[in-house]
Amino acid sequence: MTQFQQTMLATENGTMQVPTVSTSTGTIPFAGYQLAVHIYSLKIMGMGMKMRGVTFTQIKKYYGLTGKSAKDCIPQLQQIQNAYREISKNN
Repeated sequence: MTQFQQTMLATENGTMQVPTVSTSTGTIPFAGYQLAVHIYSLKIMGMGMKMRGVTFTQIKKYYGLTGKSAKDCIPQLQQIQNAYREISKNN
C-alpha cells in the first residue's frame, strides 16, 4: 500500500485530518489539489526543469510510481487522478 493510499484511508476513517483548499467556487479536498500539483510538477520535471520543494523521487515513492523519468510516470499519476475523481463522484 502506497503512502497516498494510506493517507486516503486515514482521512476516510477520520484518524487523519487534512486541510481543505478554498477556491472561488467553494472548497476542494486536499488530496485532489495535491494530485493536480504533483502532476504539474512532474510535467515541469519532464521538460528538464527542477521544482522547488519537491523531488521526483519523493513523488515517485509517495504514489508508488514505476519508471525512470518523470515523463514515464505522468500517465500513471494521471490514472491515479482519474480513479480519485471517480471515487469522489461516488461519495
